[in-house]
Amino acid sequence: MWDSDDDGEVMLKARAELEELHIACVERITEMDPKKKLLVPTRFCSFNIAGFDLDKESKFGLGPPLDSNITPELGRYFASSAVNVISVKVIESDRGYPISVYGTVLARDRIDYRCVYLFRRGREDPQMISSKDDMLTLTGPRRALVPPVYIYFEFNLRVKGDASDEDFSKGVIELHVYRPNPKPITDVLSSWLSRVELVLAPVEGPVAASLEVEILKGAPPFIGKICVGTSENPETQMIVYDSRGMKSGCSSVALSRNLVAVPDPDDDEDEIVVHVRFLDDDDDDVDDEDAGTLVSIAYPAEEKVCSHGAWELQVNVAWTAILIKPRAKYIMKRGMSMPRAFTYPRYEPHF
Repeated sequence: MWDSDDDGEVMLKARAELEELHIACVERITEMDPKKKLLVPTRFCSFNIAGFDLDKESKFGLGPPLDSNITPELGRYFASSAVNVISVKVIESDRGYPISVYGTVLARDRIDYRCVYLFRRGREDPQMISSKDDMLTLTGPRRALVPPVYIYFEFNLRVKGDASDEDFSKGVIELHVYRPNPKPITDVLSSWLSRVELVLAPVEGPVAASLEVEILKGAPPFIGKICVGTSENPETQMIVYDSRGMKSGCSSVALSRNLVAVPDPDDDEDEIVVHVRFLDDDDDDVDDEDAGTLVSIAYPAEEKVCSHGAWELQVNVAWTAILIKPRAKYIMKRGMSMPRAFTYPRYEPHF
């Protein structure tokens, strides 16, 4: 079920050699950030990355359906927490607005520290950002993100220009998200030509809800927005569909993201619920709790029909467990073989 380590040969080396290899790897991913006027590692390096493929994509997928027979062995691997990525925004741009942005935003979590993509666009398919309020159109994660305790977000964005392209946002946000308070967490990466804001919503005792939306009545495509979250509070809801950036003429609405982690309450009387909100195309105030049509689906229900404007819509939900795996064989050694006296380039001012 789980992807095994592919770096065993490297990790069998002596600690001193591993430390030297790590330093060499960090130097290769270190660049001068013109905004900070510092040399900074632009990629993940929070454990010994000698022999670690920073570009390898995570193969870990969804857990078993909640209504299946879950063995005691699998029960040991239920995640105690997860996070939903609510939004990523370019809140400052040294090149002004509008701008065309492309590149990647990815997450790394404790499951395997491999790449879980949130945003991935090539130069020929950039996203137009018109103001600081515009969100990147995220297309992931394809599975739940599991902290505890740290989770890492890696940015490599470029801005497309008429004459030449420029590095726009590069670096890593490292977040401590082991919090009993479910309020959203906000952090900002200030780098190169921008300030990029990341907003997360922690979820305790999570399960995964995978969503589909079908048009039962009304001419496709659906015109408007769809938000999904763990409560009726817009702060915990993420936009998973915006018709202004979508092209769909079929009866199934093409969600840009279809998975949300929702809490499984300790109290048996409380329900596992996912909340889906439909908004009109001209409704820009997604923070208005009373706006649109709200649909709440409680486990074990797998579908619900609602009416919004000219459409009759059916929301389908697949409920699955969120699992973690035992720490990979060499993860502990990677943490313990970090150089103790090494000064990382990011601490060296350069004027």
